[in-house]
Amino acid sequence: MKRLKNRIGWLAAGVLATNGCLFCMMFRAPKKCWEQDKYDCAVVCGCQVEEDGTPSDLLRSRVEKAVELWKEKKVRYLIMSGAAVHNAYVEAEAMKQYAMELGVPEDYILEEKQAVSTYHNLMYVAKLMRHCGFRDCVVVTNGWHLRKADHYARRSGVRYVMAAAENPQEQSLRQTICLYIETNLHMYLNMWKGYY
Repeated sequence: MKRLKNRIGWLAAGVLATNGCLFCMMFRAPKKCWEQDKYDCAVVCGCQVEEDGTPSDLLRSRVEKAVELWKEKKVRYLIMSGAAVHNAYVEAEAMKQYAMELGVPEDYILEEKQAVSTYHNLMYVAKLMRHCGFRDCVVVTNGWHLRKADHYARRSGVRYVMAAAENPQEQSLRQTICLYIETNLHMYLNMWKGYY
């Protein structure tokens, strides 16, 4: 019985190691090395809006990072991307309102209100960037979401770099690990759906 448990343990470890290698080959590490001092815009990936229409803690952290980049003059404009996905509130509108509360004038904020996923965030934003004459961007999202956003940013055809927002203070290590696992599994699912 003990020998069987050991074999199952080694088999599980082998499967996990193989999965890790395949995952890293299919979905490369996020591009976080800045190639220039300033980018045309920061693209903020959408996330859940609360039932009262205010941004969730995760969404706030993303907007705060984008606003920080804008205030440091590392980006000229902010593009908020996200539709009404989880409830009746449009993520881009909630993000814009919060950025304005943090001191960004309305003229420096653009909205993309169609995206219902990370794949769509980057696809629609790439079209908006081309329309506005923007050549490059900083994609802002949380650390556990970087690899997924990077994968779709690379396929969008725009020049980009990734920037990680801080996780909310109340987010535990266990929750963060679960978000990494859930996001990575979702990337496989998207690949099977044809969003590769």
